[in-house]
Amino acid sequence: MKKLFTVIGMIAAITAVVMTSTLYYDLAILPLIIAFVSGIILIYISKKEHSKTKPIQYIFLLVIFSLSLTIYKSVTSTIEDEQAIQTEQESTENLNNSQGNLIEIEPEEEP
Repeated sequence: MKKLFTVIGMIAAITAVVMTSTLYYDLAILPLIIAFVSGIILIYISKKEHSKTKPIQYIFLLVIFSLSLTIYKSVTSTIEDEQAIQTEQESTENLNNSQGNLIEIEPEEEP
């Protein structure tokens, strides 16, 4: 039983770390929850059996690492997205203004 939760926890924690480094960082919450729950279950099992807690420490270390990366990316990506949208709107307005100026100027006809 302990080996099962150890494997599930490690796979979920590693999956969460990998997902936080990709564009799917917002979906990394599900493996984070799975790894955290399996870590909690492993704590209870190891207290009953009085066994080593190294795998539990690794699982929680990976969970903390991926959770911090997910939070960091969530905060920074919204700021970057807002700046990108504002810059895009300004460039669109400038483009529209310049096209309007070009339409008003008509070439002179030569006789």
